Amino acid sequence: MRDIKHNGHPSERSIRNISVTTHRRPARPVAPLERTDNNAPTEVDDSYRPPHRKRPRLGRFWLIVIGVAAVAGVGGMLISTVFAGASVTVQPRTEQVVMPETLQAQANAPVGVLSYQTISVTRSASQNVPAQGVQKVSRAASGVITVSNTYSVSSQRLIANTRFEAPDGKIYRIRDSVTVPGMKGGSAGTITTTVYADSPGINYNKGGGVVFTIPGFKGDPRYSTFSAKSEGAIAGGFVGDEPAVAPADLATAKTALQKQLDSDTRAAAAQEIPEGFLLVPGSLEIRFADIVQSTGANKTAQITESATATGIMVRQADLASAVAHKKVEEYVGEAVLFGGQEDMALMLATSTKRSEGGPVTIHLSGSAVLIWQFDPNALINALVDKNKSEFQQVIDAFRPAIAKADASIRPFWQGKFPDTADKIRINTVSK
Repeated sequence: MRDIKHNGHPSERSIRNISVTTHRRPARPVAPLERTDNNAPTEVDDSYRPPHRKRPRLGRFWLIVIGVAAVAGVGGMLISTVFAGASVTVQPRTEQVVMPETLQAQANAPVGVLSYQTISVTRSASQNVPAQGVQKVSRAASGVITVSNTYSVSSQRLIANTRFEAPDGKIYRIRDSVTVPGMKGGSAGTITTTVYADSPGINYNKGGGVVFTIPGFKGDPRYSTFSAKSEGAIAGGFVGDEPAVAPADLATAKTALQKQLDSDTRAAAAQEIPEGFLLVPGSLEIRFADIVQSTGANKTAQITESATATGIMVRQADLASAVAHKKVEEYVGEAVLFGGQEDMALMLATSTKRSEGGPVTIHLSGSAVLIWQFDPNALINALVDKNKSEFQQVIDAFRPAIAKADASIRPFWQGKFPDTADKIRINTVSK
């Protein structure tokens, strides 16, 4: 079929009458010719701009490198600051020692001699017994006092019948001599004993906490530096009729009370031992005061008895040091403690009365481990800001207490211990 032109006539197609679209780049505008000074025509195009050329990307590369390095540096500083620390593992020196051994101890002994201290506790108990009629009595009050010595480090012996004066002038006496220990470490030397009123009657009965002076020290500096204080009530003073108790009932009650008080005072003494001290087995003496009788309810009499337990205690560090002096040849007084006392037993091996404050003998049997002591805080302070190469030199300054030590510093590239003590940790391990 023929193609029909819009004018109604057939068209003849050929390569000659096909129009071709050109894609030629527009010509650069040409400005009018201008002449230069040498009259040569010059073509000037004010609107022309050279095509944009991409610059090399080396600048961006170095920016990335510098940024990564900065981040790494800051990260390293954070790790070094936040996570920095040191852990030191210390193995102290130990020695196994085998007994038996016998040691002498003195009350408030000088340095180099095993020292002991006394401990006293007082307890009381009562029981009602049947009463039969009345009886006339004349009885002096009695009670327990603690005598204190702030005069000197030397002990002071008080003879039997030494007087103690209450604020109202009433006089009380001790029946047995006692030796008051001297001061130690700035603390008063003390001992507990029983006093008895100079005369019978209720006028000598007093409550607890009464402070006494020693009239025999008047005119002497000891008068103001020795004192006594009642631990509980001073009671039992009475003159007149009181319920009569059959001797058998009284004996039964007394036996029961003393059995109870024996148990109570031993338990109380064990509770009163300060930390770091050891009560020497066999050293506890229990003294019972006179029976105090009073009227009870429903035709009974109340029987009251008090007991004072006095024992010897030694500082565990002093005992360990005394054993080391005996058993370790090169020992020169370093701080030592027992690593375990399960296999060691000690017992008082003397009949000396503790109230007299004389020397005593302590017998030890079995075996024990001595562990040398060091001050962890002193070691930490010695390591602060030290180079790792100085570690062994610091440890050597703590010998012979430290047998071996190793250190680990974080981060691993650090060559020094932290510059603050709270970032150094000490771990103590046994051999």
